Amino acid sequence: IDSSKIGDRRIDCEETLNQLRHFGGVWGTGSWGMHKLINCANKALRMTVSGRLHKGHVYICVNGADLYDVILCSNRGTIKKVLTDIYFDDLFSRMDEVIETPK
Repeated sequence: IDSSKIGDRRIDCEETLNQLRHFGGVWGTGSWGMHKLINCANKALRMTVSGRLHKGHVYICVNGADLYDVILCSNRGTIKKVLTDIYFDDLFSRMDEVIETPK
């Protein structure tokens, strides 16, 4: 996936990670097997996960409405699922539903 073509606004990767850890705790994000965190030119945060439901790359970006979009891809870059218009306080739970723990 070409990360320069996603995200309408600049993302603060550190702030986004802090939000994920705040709402999910260390065990929440740890259960995803989250590693290889990459700042994609301040347009997206890319991470590799190894969850129960999704294994591959996850891109988090900010859209024009100042809400988060999440793109789940295979390790080869094939888009598997797209979540749009996520408020910051729902980011962890929405991601967890598709990476590790379904409703």
